[in-house]
Amino acid sequence: MSPNAKSEEPVTQEAGGGVQTPVAAPVIEQMEQVVRSQSGVERSERVVVDRAGAVEHRESVVHNVANEHFMKVAKACQLVWLCAGIIEVLIGLRIVLKLIAANPNSGFASFVYNVASPFLAPFFGLTGSPAAGGSVLEVPSVIAMLVYALLAWGIVRITRLLFDQSSTRSTSTYDRSRI
Repeated sequence: MSPNAKSEEPVTQEAGGGVQTPVAAPVIEQMEQVVRSQSGVERSERVVVDRAGAVEHRESVVHNVANEHFMKVAKACQLVWLCAGIIEVLIGLRIVLKLIAANPNSGFASFVYNVASPFLAPFFGLTGSPAAGGSVLEVPSVIAMLVYALLAWGIVRITRLLFDQSSTRSTSTYDRSRI
C-alpha cells in the first residue's frame, strides 16, 4: 500500500443471541498524486478502489494557474474601461449641456461642469469653440473624448500584451465497476 493509501478495518455485526460475528467489509485503498509543472499547470489524480478491484472511482483535474492570472488582467482592463467610460459620459454630458445652452447655475449642470473640468483642463485653449445664440460647441471637449478613448484603448492593449498568458483547464471524472 502506498503512503497516501487509506484502509478500513472489518466491522462486526450482532447476530441472533447477542453474538458478534465479523462481516467482511471492503478494504478501500485511496491514492492521490499531484504534479506541478514549471509552466503553471497543476495535475492531480485521485483513485479509490477496493481490495478486490471491483469498484473504482478516478478523478483527474488539470488546473492551469495562468487562467487565474488571466482573470486578474481581465479585471484590470475592465477597470480601465469603466474609468474611461465614466470620463467619456461626463464630457459628453458637458458637450450636450453647452449645446442646448443649459443654465450653468442649475445644480445638475453645475455638477457636470465642475466634475468634468479637471479632465478638460489640458485641452482648453487648443482650439476655438464656436457659439451661436447661447449654444456653444466645445471642440476641445470633443477632442478630449477622442484622446481619452484612445488612451484607454492603448492602456488595455499594452496591459494585455505584457501580462496575458494562454491557459486551459479540464476536469474528468469517471466511475468503473469491475465484475
